[in-house]
Amino acid sequence: MSSKSIETRYYEGCGRIGPIRCIFLSEFHPVAGPKIVCQFPEDNVSKDVFHSISAYIIPKPQFILKCTMTINSLGHKIIGYPIRIENTRYERNMYIFNLCFVCDSWSKTVQYEPVVKKLGEYLVLMEEETGFVSKGSSRLPTLLAHLFHDLNTYHRATLAEGDTAVRLLVGRPRASPPPVHDHDVPVPVLRAAPPSPPPTPTSSDEPHLEPDADWDLTTAQLLPHIDGYNHVSKIAADADVEKTLVKSCIRNLLYYGVVRLVPVLKFSNTYRATPALSRFFRDPELQAACLAYAAPTAPRQTALRDVGRMLCSLQQGSPLRGVCERWAGLAPDVDVRRLVIFAQLHGLIRCIKRYPLWRGSEGPGAPGGPGGTAADLRRLFTGALCEDEICCRARLDLPSLRRIVDEDPDVAVVWR
Repeated sequence: MSSKSIETRYYEGCGRIGPIRCIFLSEFHPVAGPKIVCQFPEDNVSKDVFHSISAYIIPKPQFILKCTMTINSLGHKIIGYPIRIENTRYERNMYIFNLCFVCDSWSKTVQYEPVVKKLGEYLVLMEEETGFVSKGSSRLPTLLAHLFHDLNTYHRATLAEGDTAVRLLVGRPRASPPPVHDHDVPVPVLRAAPPSPPPTPTSSDEPHLEPDADWDLTTAQLLPHIDGYNHVSKIAADADVEKTLVKSCIRNLLYYGVVRLVPVLKFSNTYRATPALSRFFRDPELQAACLAYAAPTAPRQTALRDVGRMLCSLQQGSPLRGVCERWAGLAPDVDVRRLVIFAQLHGLIRCIKRYPLWRGSEGPGAPGGPGGTAADLRRLFTGALCEDEICCRARLDLPSLRRIVDEDPDVAVVWR
């Protein structure tokens, strides 16, 4: 199939993965400016193409922030990791270079970002030890050819230079995460592992994510507010960040397995056990993780019995409030909120949601402002929106919404 027909068939965002078409090393030369030092295969990226995008490949020093960059332009998708080394041995007291992968413009490239970053840091080490990059080592063309062949053929490569070696692995891309809604609650799980127990076993400690230097500024601003209980709208309000940006950041965290989404935790919610609950009673590792998260101070055997009984007592028709009242005195060491979150993350229980459905003959009223009347809310009673989503859209508290639903004879409630 010709490259032209492939370009017509595939497009940016189609999710297809293409091979690495080229690997090149570029630098900022003190006289010539940005230039390609070497590339394999040769002449894949022409001088004209590189000149058009060189300002992004070799950015200004103040814009080099130790993060990967992706450029999709002129039929090439280029992934790089700009490096800046400050040292008086260089002509301008600074050396800037960038090792880049080139792929098809339609190709998915997120799987190459950790590899490019690791390679960049490896070259920094080699440069600081021997001047491997700036002195134009004769090994560079061989290194690029070796990378190109092994990463495309085996999706892994090993580089050894002197006493230093680095192993590279191209990970399998994850599936695209689901859309994030206003009423969704992100729970920190740290790469899909069970939620980490609190540092000290007190009821005031809640799971949360600490800002890290590798996060972008917006994500770092949101992380302190992601505690497993705040929904997206509340996170946006508390962090003073535009809601669409919050959703985008949380979707990114979902992709990397840092958070998972659960429904808003309310004691009026109804939960029911799933067939997967049987796994809890025969999996010691799952039991230990659950107790460490929901009952860290309780004796193991007693807590295990209480947790099992509480999970089994969750059934349709019994709101969480009733289960808590029943077990409050019998299992005081079990944190019910954490238990419910843990059980949902592992598929042991699921939330049964209420979906208001308008059945009247009149057309729905025009949308009203915050806390609108029943007529204003009828447009949202489609049977496709749960109560949590309606509350977020209408900026209405749940008791008020349920009062409107209960008082309107033309509104039915679907549980699912």
